[in-house]
Amino acid sequence: MPRTILLIAHLSPPSPLSAARRTAGFAKYLGRSGHRVVVLTSKVSGSGPIEGAARVVRTRDVMASNLNWRKSGFEALLGQAKGETTTTVAAPPPSRLEDVVVPDLALVGWVPFALPAALKLAREERPDVVWTTGPPPSTNFIGLALQRRLGLPWIADIRDGWRFERNHSDFPLAPQRALDAFLDRTLTRSADRVTAVTRPIALDANERLGARHATTISNGFDLDELETLAGPPPDGLLSPGRHSLLYTGRLGYAKRSPVSLLDGLRALKRDEPETAARIEVLFAGPLRDDERAQIEAPDLAGMTRVLGSLDRATTMRLQRATDTLLLITTGNPSETGQKLFEYLAADRPVFVVGDRTEAARIVTEAKAGSAAPMEDPVAIAQALSDLVNGRTEIAPDGIAQRFHYAALAAELEDEIEAAIGGSSATTIDR
Repeated sequence: MPRTILLIAHLSPPSPLSAARRTAGFAKYLGRSGHRVVVLTSKVSGSGPIEGAARVVRTRDVMASNLNWRKSGFEALLGQAKGETTTTVAAPPPSRLEDVVVPDLALVGWVPFALPAALKLAREERPDVVWTTGPPPSTNFIGLALQRRLGLPWIADIRDGWRFERNHSDFPLAPQRALDAFLDRTLTRSADRVTAVTRPIALDANERLGARHATTISNGFDLDELETLAGPPPDGLLSPGRHSLLYTGRLGYAKRSPVSLLDGLRALKRDEPETAARIEVLFAGPLRDDERAQIEAPDLAGMTRVLGSLDRATTMRLQRATDTLLLITTGNPSETGQKLFEYLAADRPVFVVGDRTEAARIVTEAKAGSAAPMEDPVAIAQALSDLVNGRTEIAPDGIAQRFHYAALAAELEDEIEAAIGGSSATTIDR
């Protein structure tokens, strides 16, 4: 039955950052299913309507104001996501306050504006359910407040682990770490349902934190977007007669390194020079000077090429035209990343560097490509040789439909009904 659904997300469209795409996908397809979708978000994401949402409220945010001394770095990052930077990139410098404010800076920068707006929206719209997504983890305080003060069913969505597989340094003081752990446990347990983008995160929420109901709803891709990207990429990006492997996006800012892959290419050049001569590895995205130097090392000449940053349309067309799509991971077991789902939507074979990751599990179980351990250059070389020489089993097209946001929104509808009805069933794997 049609519901009124309040989605609360720090990042949303038109922000080009990957975190905004989850909000965009759910808003669009929940709206298409006949639900009234109301979105509460930050002005840092930009302005304007969101497809599928009947109402969008954008609140003030210190990050979007002149009080944010890191604003220029954040705006540069937005520009890179749009493909405006062509060569190098430096990540915005960390703020010293990140070592002070528990659990995150949004607690003082956004939540003080978002919480009263959420209470006002809830009283006006009378939503049937509230869905909050993080990071930032402090977004969960808004869901908890609406649950406790107004009795609204609340679903907490986890895109990255909070204290599970932290992707940044921990707090320096023991009392801070204890408070952070307490908040992680308390807020996760308080939610009526928990959705997580990967199975390891959902398992952790259920087993370590004691969530009431932990469910996996992965990230995905809006296949409607492909209709606007028909046609080949510009000439000159792919070399005829070479097996192209394409990596798109940032490396260092996401704490990924090309070193393991490059060592694998060296091993392939040493052991199978004829196969190595047929390979060209392309990097499309902003690079630091040191990353560019690694990729363009003299002993890899002819095997690697830097394309610089490309606009999104060109990048997507290139993904669909290349022979193999390359996913370099950090090695964290729960890692997938938004890029994986763009790759799956392109219906090209995917090669994952980091075989003990959730991304590798998804790719290999679906027979959508292959994976190799990031610490073993010989294994990487062998996997590349198998791909180039047609020895990797690839399943028929169609896997993208499993990760289309229309299908994922249907999964979220099940969680919404369970939260409203107080279902006691626990689901970890989908």
